[in-house]
Amino acid sequence: MPVRGTDEPKVSKREFIQRVSQRAGLSPKVTQVAYEAIFGEILDLVNAGNRVTLTGFGKFYAQSHKGHNVVLNIRDNPESRGRVDDYSVLKFSATREVNKKVTQPRDLGEARRQRSNE
Repeated sequence: MPVRGTDEPKVSKREFIQRVSQRAGLSPKVTQVAYEAIFGEILDLVNAGNRVTLTGFGKFYAQSHKGHNVVLNIRDNPESRGRVDDYSVLKFSATREVNKKVTQPRDLGEARRQRSNE
């Protein structure tokens, strides 16, 4: 299924777990448990202020943003203004090696044909 606003195919969590279970030769249930444990631990560590570095893959970290004023709905109410408080977002930075493995976008027709053959 394409990602909204693009023609890029999207992989759901369910499909991702299925593909990983096939690649690893594990049951989908075991893969699901591992998935939840890995990503849960990454989020817990980042929330605790840690930078999580997976050597040869990349790093996950929190990036802080300052709060700012916003106009909420100027069309219906020109006086509607608000403020977004300070917040953090999860960031990921891939290693140079991983970025080299990411190829240029393929022909989308080819990508769809390959996915339908799997």
